[in-house]
Amino acid sequence: MVHRVFGLALARARRARDDESGVVLVFTALILSSMMALAALVVDLGNARQQDRQAEAAADAAALAGAQIIENLGATFTGSTGEWLDVVEQVKAYSHANFGVDLSSWEGCADADALPFHPDASNGNSCISADFQLWPAALEGEISLSNRVRVQVPSKEIETGFGKTLDQDSLSVSATATAAVVRSRQEITTTVHEEVAGGPCALCVLSPTETSLDGQNGDITVTGGNVIVNSTAGTAASLHTNGHVRITGPGAIGGPLAPTNFSGSGYSPGPVHLDPVVDPIAHVPACGTGSTCPTNSGSGGSTLNPGIYSSISGTKTLNPGIYILKGAITLNGNDKLTGEGVMIYFACSSYPTPCNSSGQAGARINATGNGSIRVTPPTEEQCETQVSVCPYVGLSIFADRNNTATQTYRGNGTNENGLTDGGAGTFYLKRGTLDLRGNGYTLASMIIANFVTMKGNPSGITIAYDMDRNVPTTHTVTETTTTVGFSYDAGGLVG
Repeated sequence: MVHRVFGLALARARRARDDESGVVLVFTALILSSMMALAALVVDLGNARQQDRQAEAAADAAALAGAQIIENLGATFTGSTGEWLDVVEQVKAYSHANFGVDLSSWEGCADADALPFHPDASNGNSCISADFQLWPAALEGEISLSNRVRVQVPSKEIETGFGKTLDQDSLSVSATATAAVVRSRQEITTTVHEEVAGGPCALCVLSPTETSLDGQNGDITVTGGNVIVNSTAGTAASLHTNGHVRITGPGAIGGPLAPTNFSGSGYSPGPVHLDPVVDPIAHVPACGTGSTCPTNSGSGGSTLNPGIYSSISGTKTLNPGIYILKGAITLNGNDKLTGEGVMIYFACSSYPTPCNSSGQAGARINATGNGSIRVTPPTEEQCETQVSVCPYVGLSIFADRNNTATQTYRGNGTNENGLTDGGAGTFYLKRGTLDLRGNGYTLASMIIANFVTMKGNPSGITIAYDMDRNVPTTHTVTETTTTVGFSYDAGGLVG
């Protein structure tokens, strides 16, 4: 009896173990099936991720390539149909090369977040878009402006290898990228230096200090050049209430600190900043030992010949050539000093030794009453037969460069009658003072002086610089222009 019961118990135990083994097999099969499905999904997702990276790379490259075309065109980009066609073709070419996108895939391609301008709209394609078709006019104060090119690569279906077991036959892959072309405003400064014929000024006042143009109530008109006053004193140029310095035609009035240190309201045009003038005829040799100037003493009479003179007074006519003065030219009453093809050199009493380098008051013109001067300078034609004047062509008044004397130049309308017949030639008083007096005359001259005064309140005087009747010289004209331009840079990808 005991044995039967024990046998029945063993049989039941064996049946229980057999049932459990079946359950384990079923459970194991289920786990293996799930793991295989999961592994298949991982493989397909990995493949999709790889495809997604390729799509992103294709979108990036396509957007940058499109932006590069706009950058290359720069300021010439007009937004024409042809230009945008190049952009579209470039985008499609890069998308095909990097992600195998066929041209047909772009037809009807829709980007829900497309930018406003669609250059391929004729194909129903908004997957290639931009901010605007052409650069708008720059706004005041604009520093930079971007035109973005957005590319959404058309969706590409990637067939799954194992996902079909989960009813996932394919995965959709797409990517979007945006590149910007930045237009940056820039000021372009261009400086051009040009050597031109003629002097830098019709009236050149060289002194760097003091009130070097003392116009008082004088009234002069300048044509053919600038009025430049080098002084940086608190008052470089001064005019009284009735004083005038006018330029008619091209030209400017000013100096290095103008208009701040120009006193008076009679300047026309108003003073402006002008660079200081460097001695325009520093190259002309002084008279003296080793020069072509005469060494003989002059003779008396009403008509004088070139030579060295202690003084000259009264009405005289000067024959063509060079006259050296060691003392004064004195003109009183209605005295007139006239000459054609003449240079008068104002030396010091020690001539041919130059005036003292520290400055010395040497020979001068002293004209009072109606005493007046009318001379014209040596010419190129004269140089051919009278070689001594060749270094001094165009120069009528030349003071030793250290002669500080005041030269009182007086003319009047009876013997100074215009550009053709009036006085002419360069007046050169590097350390001297020119005191302009008289009325109603014209000088076809370039005046270079350390100081210029008009204490006698002259009126109706015209300084009409004519380069053909003055020392042949050149000067540098510097023209600086600033223009607003733009640079264009495909600045890379943007969010």
